[in-house]
Amino acid sequence: MHCFVTVGTTQFDGLVKEVTRLEFMEVLLEKGYRSLCIQAGSSEVGEVMLTKAKSKLPGFQVSWFSYKPNILADINAADLVISHAGAGSCLEIMHANKPCIVVVNDKLMGNHQVELAEKLSSLGHTEYTTPSHLIETVQSFRSENLLPYEPGDPKRLSKHLHQLMGLLYSD
Repeated sequence: MHCFVTVGTTQFDGLVKEVTRLEFMEVLLEKGYRSLCIQAGSSEVGEVMLTKAKSKLPGFQVSWFSYKPNILADINAADLVISHAGAGSCLEIMHANKPCIVVVNDKLMGNHQVELAEKLSSLGHTEYTTPSHLIETVQSFRSENLLPYEPGDPKRLSKHLHQLMGLLYSD
């Protein structure tokens, strides 16, 4: 199994630091994951930590990159996606029907990400956590408990707007 981590276009040192810890990779290995790919954005990736993890966890593959024009292939290749709480990333992952743990950056002031993460979790589409609780969340994570995301119907909005303006609506 494969785990993909994304920080989107941001710098999220707390998440990158957590997923490059040996303890985190050991938990993934215990849960049956054999590879981890980290999209680190502008965060520093602990090369020393990754090298140490590779030597201590034979058979566990770790790779990383900063940015790509499109990460949909990485999302689709994953059995689990761990993502920052950006709306675009969350929607892309849910549209791909991939199990997702959303990690809120608890160092941000006026953090709107918490609201999004809580809502998606309350709807049953994701689980959410903070970097300091990620290991525990991964340990207890059960993808079968998540509900599939059903995209909305844009025609409903269009019909509603037409009705509000007194216009005729045709499909």
